[in-house]
Amino acid sequence: MASSPSQAPIVLNVGITGHRAHMLGERCNGALQCILDQVFRELREATLKVQLSDDAFCSVTPAQLRLHTALASGSDQLAAKSARSSGYSIRALLPFSADDYRHDFAIGEERDEFERELDAADEVAALPGDRAAPKDAYVSVGKKMIEASDIIVAIWDGQEGRGPGGTAHVVELALKSAVPVIHIDLDWSSDRIGTRVLVGDKAIEPRRGAHLTSRSYYRLLQRTLSARRPATATA
Repeated sequence: MASSPSQAPIVLNVGITGHRAHMLGERCNGALQCILDQVFRELREATLKVQLSDDAFCSVTPAQLRLHTALASGSDQLAAKSARSSGYSIRALLPFSADDYRHDFAIGEERDEFERELDAADEVAALPGDRAAPKDAYVSVGKKMIEASDIIVAIWDGQEGRGPGGTAHVVELALKSAVPVIHIDLDWSSDRIGTRVLVGDKAIEPRRGAHLTSRSYYRLLQRTLSARRPATATA
């Protein structure tokens, strides 16, 4: 006898970490945005495929896709744009209150862009970060994002970290927490941008891997969601 579809929707939570705008430079436009668009489309399509093909995830309720982002300039904001265009809801996860956090952004276009992205977010959650200990606040927001996420997308040059709460540190924490990382690999010496999955590898010495395919995304989502799905779903 075939099992009836679950009423609980499949939910995919994605976190983003990456270099800020001043490091990305001209990469903030063009090729990097296209790669991000592709990553979020592939994750969406893989999620829908898992829902259709796996009995454990079959649901009459549409899948939910959610991006958790601190909305820092550069990678965070680029990811928010890409995710929104693929139907994800955006949860702004801030290290400080919004009134306090906006002082991280230069007055002018940078702060205006933050305000636009904050206004466009579907949900805003602010941690009680202390300006007297900003690194602790950035570490805390990274940890909270990892806790909330099934997968982390990292826009990262693969180099050793520049301090607590930075991209390399968040990648390291994610891997230690068994959260897979889709690494958008930046090579400053060329225009090459590749994508690969890191699972349990050393953060500062990632293995070179093949460019991800649709099949790769499907297998990643299938494994990841199966591992994180509660043993008993609520009807």
